[in-house]
Amino acid sequence: MSTQQPEQVPATRRMPATDDFPTGPAVGETLPDFTLPDQRGEQVNFTKAREGKRALVVFQRSTRW
Repeated sequence: MSTQQPEQVPATRRMPATDDFPTGPAVGETLPDFTLPDQRGEQVNFTKAREGKRALVVFQRSTRW
């Protein structure tokens, strides 16, 4: 009788890593241009707002769906 243990997933691995659930951009990857509303509901274009400077973009995934 064989008892197979489930695969241990490292804590640093982004989940789920399938084509149905893309993990997002890698660290250092160039982002496509996008426009999103700010906290006041005004549209902000990512490229124009940076004015050519570097930016840190943080994607926060909610635990509620």
